[in-house]
Amino acid sequence: MRIGDGYTGPDRVSTTAWVASAIVLSVGLALTAAAAIWQQVRARTEAQGLQQYQIERLEADLVKRLSTPVYGLKGARAAMAAVDGKLSRSAFTAYVASRELAREFPGVRGFGFIERVERQHLDAFVAAQRRDDGVDFRVHGSRPDDPVLYVVTQIAPRSNNLAAWGLDSGANPVRRQAIEQAIDSGAVTLSGPLPLVQAPLKGSGFVLLVPVYAQGYDPGTPEKRRAALLGLLYAPLVASELLEGVASQAALLLDLKLSVRQVDGEFLPLLAARAGAMLPMSEMNDHSLANAPMVDTRRFDIAGRPFELQAALRDDAARRLIGLSGLGIQIGGALLSLLLAVTVWLLAAGRMRAEHLARGMTADLARLAMVASRTTNAVIITDAQQRIVWVNEGFTRVTGYGTDEALGQRPHALLHSERTDADTWHGMQEAISVGLGCEAELEKRTKDGRDYWAEVEMQPLFNDAGELSGFLHIESDITARKALQAQADEARQSLQDLYDNAPCAYYALDRDGRFLQINALGQKWLGATAEELIGRASSADFLDDEGRAAFARVFPRFMQEGRVSDLELNLIGRDGQRRRVSLSATAVYGPDGEFVRSRSVMFDITETHLIRQRLQQLTLDQEAMLESDLVGIAKLRHRRTVWRNPALERMFGYADGELLHAPARQLYADDASYDALGAQAYPQLSAGRRFRTQLQMRRKDGSLIWVDLYGVQLPGSGDETLWMMVDITQSKAHEARMEHAALHDALTGLPNRLLLADRLRQALHLAERGGQVFALAFLDLDGFKQINDTQGHDAGDEVLKAVAARLQAGLRATDTVSRLGGDEFVVLLSPPTAPAEAGVVLGRLLEALSQPITLASGTAVAVGSSLGVAHYPADGRTADALTRHADEAMFANKRARRPRTSAPEC
Repeated sequence: MRIGDGYTGPDRVSTTAWVASAIVLSVGLALTAAAAIWQQVRARTEAQGLQQYQIERLEADLVKRLSTPVYGLKGARAAMAAVDGKLSRSAFTAYVASRELAREFPGVRGFGFIERVERQHLDAFVAAQRRDDGVDFRVHGSRPDDPVLYVVTQIAPRSNNLAAWGLDSGANPVRRQAIEQAIDSGAVTLSGPLPLVQAPLKGSGFVLLVPVYAQGYDPGTPEKRRAALLGLLYAPLVASELLEGVASQAALLLDLKLSVRQVDGEFLPLLAARAGAMLPMSEMNDHSLANAPMVDTRRFDIAGRPFELQAALRDDAARRLIGLSGLGIQIGGALLSLLLAVTVWLLAAGRMRAEHLARGMTADLARLAMVASRTTNAVIITDAQQRIVWVNEGFTRVTGYGTDEALGQRPHALLHSERTDADTWHGMQEAISVGLGCEAELEKRTKDGRDYWAEVEMQPLFNDAGELSGFLHIESDITARKALQAQADEARQSLQDLYDNAPCAYYALDRDGRFLQINALGQKWLGATAEELIGRASSADFLDDEGRAAFARVFPRFMQEGRVSDLELNLIGRDGQRRRVSLSATAVYGPDGEFVRSRSVMFDITETHLIRQRLQQLTLDQEAMLESDLVGIAKLRHRRTVWRNPALERMFGYADGELLHAPARQLYADDASYDALGAQAYPQLSAGRRFRTQLQMRRKDGSLIWVDLYGVQLPGSGDETLWMMVDITQSKAHEARMEHAALHDALTGLPNRLLLADRLRQALHLAERGGQVFALAFLDLDGFKQINDTQGHDAGDEVLKAVAARLQAGLRATDTVSRLGGDEFVVLLSPPTAPAEAGVVLGRLLEALSQPITLASGTAVAVGSSLGVAHYPADGRTADALTRHADEAMFANKRARRPRTSAPEC
């Protein structure tokens, strides 16, 4: 058969030629098979080495990212050790502010401190926190059956972590397991995956824990560690932010899946990549590498938390590195063997085919050159050493470099910026080193020094022999898109921050009243986390009985009408804290008019509600006071009544309305008391002071009553005064009775020792001032004890009352007779009485006492008396001296059995 000359008819071929061709073909195919097997083994070894390198690099990067925050926490621990574990809230906040969290520790929301609290000491603990610059501190999210709480007492920055302040971290089983592991081991501990209360919308996260012990060192055993525990420093980590970009380079070559072991022992996927693209969370669980060629599974621990990394070469990379590695040899060897047999015919056919292909390639290259020169993107062609051999006009427009300036340069060196990500560039280099194309976003620098973002695609170029001849670079300027993306991210973060830290609770409810979302302040008010509320709880679960009834009545109407405003309810958090809230909401409807969700906002109006209640109560109290039956109230202008309450007219015996516009004079006892009070009270009132006194005032019927009077001038009213009056007549009478009882003998009614002492002081004062004299006599009954013993105590009382009556009858009105007790009496003769005159009076008293006394029983008894007298100033100038002298004189006469005074002239 002839090929290439148009002749297809039969041709004779010798048997020897066919045999020789068969032998050559057989030997060639055998050698080809051996070479292909050797190439497959070599390619697989190289592919495994490249895969191992990528996996080890990815593992190291993961360990670095998850371990870096430990240095920040240990720095805080060192600061606490320097101050004996007593790092104040302000000092802790200052330490955190000194660290650039976003740059030093990507994915870290902040640093905090957890303290262990026994439930029985919880109230005292909260009170201490509030005294220590935490007036708003409260514990939330705890379970009532936990005897021990692990409470977040410090967290910074506060704005990003408000929902975590006061949180009982031990209420969540994942957090509690990690906390107890850290305490007992003394080592840095990473929790299992869990939602973070400060970032509920960002997916799973971790809590990194560093225990802090007294004296700043590890005690050594679990028991000693628990006893010496001061608390735990911790960092909340957002998994999506922490792992962002960590696998982007490895994904150029590998399909991979990173998982972390949960508390229940199951592994939860954190990130996955397939065919060069990162998978969303919803597709990670279904992503399996079990059937992938050369799959490698690695397990490693970070801070006590097991991780699993599965990785395998992408299908296209595996085919290029392994599947196709021996194919070239096989095909080449087979073709070579065949070519040896048909060399003559293939040379002729190959020449014609080469001419045809050349013409086609020339047309294709012309079209490609036209497209490359006119596109707005930058197009670069380099040789195998990545030196530029051609650029289009778009390259000059984007970078500012002309063709002459670019030729011979390497693109990376020519357009390098300090902000170019080295890991991304090295990942692209590794991809093209094995003959794979790649795409990435890089920050570069133009000729005039301006940095710009470029989306770069690199593809290898091969010559006809299949050898690498260079690379094609296509770059698109995406600076504007990146700027818009950054602005959108910043706006989204600002909105999230505003949403979480607004001074009110924002939330949304579905048609069943369950939470769809809620901001951080709302979670704090309810004492629950987002994971405990969303899809599980209703807002009615946190209302009192009255509020639940109102919610059941209002919510169906709200779904129809689409709006509710200023609905006041009593909100009760899971920690028992109550607050009054004002609720307003609007409804969101679907395209068919169906209710989708609410947009709800709650404001805390507890203080306003309390003030309103107090004002209402104050109004009621004022009304009750003004209408009181006990207090008469009058408002006067120029001492004339312009307002009064009913109690005033009842107090003074007037009919309703009689005192309105009446002069105040008619309530006073006389003109003198009216004038005296005006002169005394109104100067004080005008000076802004209050006035109070007690005086007698006159009722309508003319009777006098005692009144406790209180007055004040009304501010800003000119001459208006307000007076309150209480009838104290009964209390005055009771006071007089009590005073009389305190100063008089209960049996005889005579002045007692206290009243006698007062009158003796007055007599001394008058006598000393006027140079006068007076007499003081002591008198004791003789025979009284015998009457008391034989006739009885009642008879004795009759005798004492008879003696008191006779003594009073024998004295002047200015004189005083007092019973000291028993059968002892004292007589004070005043005003001035000379000794001779005193003797006459005292003699008359002795004579009266010597007369028989007839008892109620009809029995007549007689008593004698012993008398002693002292004269002022002859016998003394003080009360003690006079009393002592009269007492001694009386006993002297009693011993001498003579009823007379000791004075010679008596």
